[in-house]
Amino acid sequence: MKKLLIVILVLGIAGFIGYKYIYQSHRDIQSEKAEFTIAAAELVKEFFNDPEASSKKYLNKTIIVTGQLTEIEENSLLLNDAAYCTFDVNHKITETSLNNDFTVKARCIGYDELLEVVKLDQASLIK
Repeated sequence: MKKLLIVILVLGIAGFIGYKYIYQSHRDIQSEKAEFTIAAAELVKEFFNDPEASSKKYLNKTIIVTGQLTEIEENSLLLNDAAYCTFDVNHKITETSLNNDFTVKARCIGYDELLEVVKLDQASLIK
C-alpha cells in the first residue's frame, strides 16, 4: 500500500512538471535584449557557410536584423531575399515600402536549406 502511494505521488509530480514544461509562458521577444545585430545578407551567409556553428550561435536567440525589404506577405516579410520574418500580428507595411531599409527584432528559429533563408518569428519592426 505504501509503495502504491509513492508511485502515485511520483507520477503526479512528474505530470505536473511535464505540464509546466509543455505549457510554459510565451517569450516576449520585444522586451528582451537582442544578443546580436546583423545584416540579413550576412546572417544567411554565415548559415550557408557553417550551418552547425551558426545554429549554435543564433538558434532561439533574440536578434536584430537589418536589410532591404524584398517581399511582403500578410503576416511576414522577406529582407534581402535572405531573412524570412513572421509577425504575430499584422504589420502595417504596404507594397510601396518595397526596396526600403527595415530593421526587425525577432527570434531566430533556423535556416531553411531549400529556400536558403534564415527564419525568424515573433518579429517586430524597429524602424
